[in-house]
Amino acid sequence: MSNLDSILDAQHTAGRGDGAARWTRPLVAVLTVVCAVVLLGRFAGEPLTRIRHVTVHSDVPLSDDQILSLSGIPAGAHWYSVSAQEIQQRLEASPLVYRARVQRVFPDTVRMTVWARQPAALVLAAVQGRSLPVLVDGDGVVYKVGSSGPELDLPVVSGLAVGDASLGARLPRHYGALFADLRALREKAPALYGAISEVRVAAPAPQGDPSAASASPQELELLVYLTSARVPIRTRGAIDEGFVKYALMVLDLLSRQGVLQNIQELDFRNGDAVYRTRGSNAPAVPAEGG
Repeated sequence: MSNLDSILDAQHTAGRGDGAARWTRPLVAVLTVVCAVVLLGRFAGEPLTRIRHVTVHSDVPLSDDQILSLSGIPAGAHWYSVSAQEIQQRLEASPLVYRARVQRVFPDTVRMTVWARQPAALVLAAVQGRSLPVLVDGDGVVYKVGSSGPELDLPVVSGLAVGDASLGARLPRHYGALFADLRALREKAPALYGAISEVRVAAPAPQGDPSAASASPQELELLVYLTSARVPIRTRGAIDEGFVKYALMVLDLLSRQGVLQNIQELDFRNGDAVYRTRGSNAPAVPAEGG
């Protein structure tokens, strides 16, 4: 190779090196700036994202501090380090809480909205050989053991084989429809709900299927007592507005006919109201027939 070729080759090699250097230096500078910005944002911005405000909107009978404790938000936590879903799950794990909603609001706020369980009925549960009142919601969940004050005016549900009646326990599934009916009645027609004094789960009638009480929630055989009269009404199916209105109408009719005080039991199981008087061996009489 001539000297001229050697010189040209050396110049090309140097040129490629200079080109690589021209791209490498700006890239390194950009990466350095990005890292500096990230570090600066971390150390300068972190104090700004520390959770300083937790707002609580709740009808649960707990203080804001107690709800904050249930939420499990650690002291000094940052907005980006807490999970709204996990906080919600911790809140809903409480027997008192029906539902919770949690929102993170940038840069330093967590909002919690908490809804309490509402009673469907006061259940008389057998606990350690004694009868204990427990509050049960429309999902069949025990959320309070014992009762006081206005809770004593709730409809009483008795005759249940509840098993576990501890706080947070869910009653057996085949009772679910009964409590859902009572919840719906309370929400849609509170006056009719207030007309119910007691609902007693009865043994199936002799002519019925002995397994009916556990086969289907709507096949439970019930004895319903209204506040207007202590005459038991034997029925199956939903405890809804139609049932309560019909029961009140029949009781009023029998009262005006002057026979209500002699009636032992009303029977609604076949759709029509029939009754048998006390001490009588005669067949049951349709209520419309007097």
